[in-house]
Amino acid sequence: MRASLLFIFVVPVMTLASISSSTSNFVIAFSGEKTTAVSLEKEADYVSIAVEIQSEQKDPVEQINEIREIQGSIIEKANEQEQIEIHKGPISLSASPVKSGFAVSSGYYRSKTSTAQIHILARLDAKNDIYDCAIQIRRFLDSVKLPSKAKFSLGEIQLTVKNPEQYRAEILKKIGEDAEFVKSALGFNGTILLAGLDQPVLVRQVDDRKVELFIDYSMSIELSGSR
Repeated sequence: MRASLLFIFVVPVMTLASISSSTSNFVIAFSGEKTTAVSLEKEADYVSIAVEIQSEQKDPVEQINEIREIQGSIIEKANEQEQIEIHKGPISLSASPVKSGFAVSSGYYRSKTSTAQIHILARLDAKNDIYDCAIQIRRFLDSVKLPSKAKFSLGEIQLTVKNPEQYRAEILKKIGEDAEFVKSALGFNGTILLAGLDQPVLVRQVDDRKVELFIDYSMSIELSGSR
């Protein structure tokens, strides 16, 4: 009797990496180990750096207005350049959340500064590597004129993929092929159970250009007559 292949879907708690209210969902690659045997290797789309804009104006209202002005200047300059993009919408760290958006602390109580964080992305293509992209972002920021009481704080240089969910079907196909291989190699009578196939597509950095895309699923084998 041939072993059967059964897909069991377990609905997980949604992670930040799978949530996006905008048309494009950018996911930053993590640098740890992947947890599954099946993955899809691709080149990243962007190199991104998180930039925190800080204002040290004494008046909280002036802090907010200054940050808004700087942010507007950055976006306006980015629109003039082909290789640089600004992303203010949801952005995720694969398998773990990352701070994004706009945060203001009150100058009346405990903090003297207000901050806003945006992500600056440089396109990764055949002409540019991760270092070229980082230099482009740095030069771009140097071209932004800052008021005397404002400054930038830069985060890590990270590979980023745009809309990794577009690769879900391709990854699922590879998972199915792997399950069939396991079934054939073991030659057993039973059922292969796959759980977690509706988990978000995760992104892991492989080197300074490539990433691995995978779904954190689990595979188990149920032998005939085990129930």
